[in-house]
Amino acid sequence: MAKKKPANAKPLSPVLPEVMEIVFFYPCPHCGRHVPKVNPIEATVAVCDNCKQSFPIVPVDEYGLQYIRIMLGNGKAAVDSDFI
Repeated sequence: MAKKKPANAKPLSPVLPEVMEIVFFYPCPHCGRHVPKVNPIEATVAVCDNCKQSFPIVPVDEYGLQYIRIMLGNGKAAVDSDFI
């Protein structure tokens, strides 16, 4: 059961992102559905959540991911400045 807020409760301030993950979508060769994988830096086998078939995927470059994280301040630099 959800707790009820007191009448004089201060509204929560928006929270900034703390960590950033990058999602890559791999097309299933069996049914064509896009299968999401988070930071796939190692060669592995993906399992399609639609047809349940497995297939090998090509990993992404770990240094490229690090570069993107650094450039975006691990997500902090991607925040809409008009919102803050």
